[in-house]
Amino acid sequence: MGDGHNFRQLKEAILAHSQAQDWEIARKEWSLVRVATADEPETCPCGHFPILEICTIANQITGHRIDVGNRCVKRFLGVRSDLIFAAIKRIQSNIEKSLNGDAIVFFHQCGVLNNWEYSFLQDTMRLRQLTLAQKVKRQSINEKVIAAVAKRGFHG
Repeated sequence: MGDGHNFRQLKEAILAHSQAQDWEIARKEWSLVRVATADEPETCPCGHFPILEICTIANQITGHRIDVGNRCVKRFLGVRSDLIFAAIKRIQSNIEKSLNGDAIVFFHQCGVLNNWEYSFLQDTMRLRQLTLAQKVKRQSINEKVIAAVAKRGFHG
């Protein structure tokens, strides 16, 4: 996203809800706090339509929250939200699959995963053969993550 029309539109929306008025400083005030899949297409503050993978970013100073598209959060914050959404899709299609590292860290930071679940997923992420107890636990955790993402009201 260069300095084109869409970038200016996103920049204006971000600066309007930031304490800093310098772009490079203002963008450091923001972090990814929630991901969700939209039931109906939405429009990103940059003007892009449709967006279905919604990323809520929060300003750590002002407390403002803005929903942006998956691509803008990647370009704006440098957060690989695309990897988080890929992990969600993977476990939605097969509940026995593992989340990837980016998703594990994100959902732990948001409070969806507790410390034990965070460690468990890290320890078993690359294992191909799980014990029955490990499979059951992974499925339970994956269901918890899917439920959190499905709730549009989930806020980390």
